[in-house]
Amino acid sequence: MYDVTLRFDPKAYAGDVKNVGLIGEFLFYKSNMTGHTDQTGMVEHDKKYVPAEYVPGLSNIGGLYYEEMAWDDDAQEYTITLKLPAGVYPYGFVINGIVGEPVTDERMSWSNFLMSDGELHNFSEKSDRIPDPENMPWAPTISGPQLNSELYVGTAEDFPWIPSKDVQVKGTVTYVTYKDIDGKDQSLGVYLPVGYDRSKTYPLILVSHGGGGNEADWYAQGGLHHMMDNLIAAGKTKEAIVVTMNNSVYQWDFDKISRNLIQCILPYVEKVFSISQAVSDRAFCGLSMGSMTTLYIYMHHTEQFDYYGAFSGGIAGGEHFTLENPHLMDVSLMIGCAEEDVAYNEREIGVPPTIRALKERGLPHIPYFVTGSHDWFCWPQMFAYFAENVLWG
Repeated sequence: MYDVTLRFDPKAYAGDVKNVGLIGEFLFYKSNMTGHTDQTGMVEHDKKYVPAEYVPGLSNIGGLYYEEMAWDDDAQEYTITLKLPAGVYPYGFVINGIVGEPVTDERMSWSNFLMSDGELHNFSEKSDRIPDPENMPWAPTISGPQLNSELYVGTAEDFPWIPSKDVQVKGTVTYVTYKDIDGKDQSLGVYLPVGYDRSKTYPLILVSHGGGGNEADWYAQGGLHHMMDNLIAAGKTKEAIVVTMNNSVYQWDFDKISRNLIQCILPYVEKVFSISQAVSDRAFCGLSMGSMTTLYIYMHHTEQFDYYGAFSGGIAGGEHFTLENPHLMDVSLMIGCAEEDVAYNEREIGVPPTIRALKERGLPHIPYFVTGSHDWFCWPQMFAYFAENVLWG
């Protein structure tokens, strides 16, 4: 456990400050999982525990916690100290928030938050939610905005998505511009491993965000570059180039996304970076809507990649989603989601029905389930397993 103190200087805010509160994903729950391949099903409305209730064995889960910060007259700033286990926590500050009475709706929505009383609340009057001025979100492109600050607690020995303290293992992330299928400039986030050498060729991993996301999400929220740094340094995955894209601009037209990928993104990164031409050195993965994108490419452009990772999204409805391609027998697919994930359901787009369809067809696949919900506590776990245990096998 770590004592974490956060501070807010009211001079960093343009308006009057009457009070300040910390808001973030500081919630926990008791997992029902008995194994990563055990489909226990989604357990709705499990009790969420606030930081003061944390005990060893609880797992992180999405949802908001709010606590008013105390005024430090000596330092002339607002402060708060939480005791937290290792992890990565999205957070921000609420300026001039007035907490309303407990809400009766038991569902955890993004407009409600838990407090130390264990009750769900919302704000009774308009307030201003801002990121931490001393720890602003990493939003390196116009198309890659981020809303939350990220709090790293612990070390890379706790989780690979926490930054290493060893600068000698750290690769680089840059953002480049390419012409997309509509002739417009779009941005790609590119991770190059430490010591990148153009005289060598590297495997390629393409990674998609989810609905409403962008090319910066996996780095800013998911710690993708930290995972690659730490896993490579530990010899748990190969040095590889990782590319993220923005698929939200295509309104999740899976066919257009895949054509843009094949006709524009791949030729661009092959020209600019030293990427292996072997299909056995190529992978595509994504979360939520990006998971459905992954499955569409898996079905219709199977020959492009030998490895696919579908995180928190199943087969979307419609005639364009089919498992008839005989080459599906020749590639590796990892599919799964979190235990309390909205993708863990019996709808057509749910993960369990998709796994059953794969089984009925006798198609090779690797089911993998993790703790958490449809959140950034889930997806780093899935990518880390994908990179360490599925890729390049």
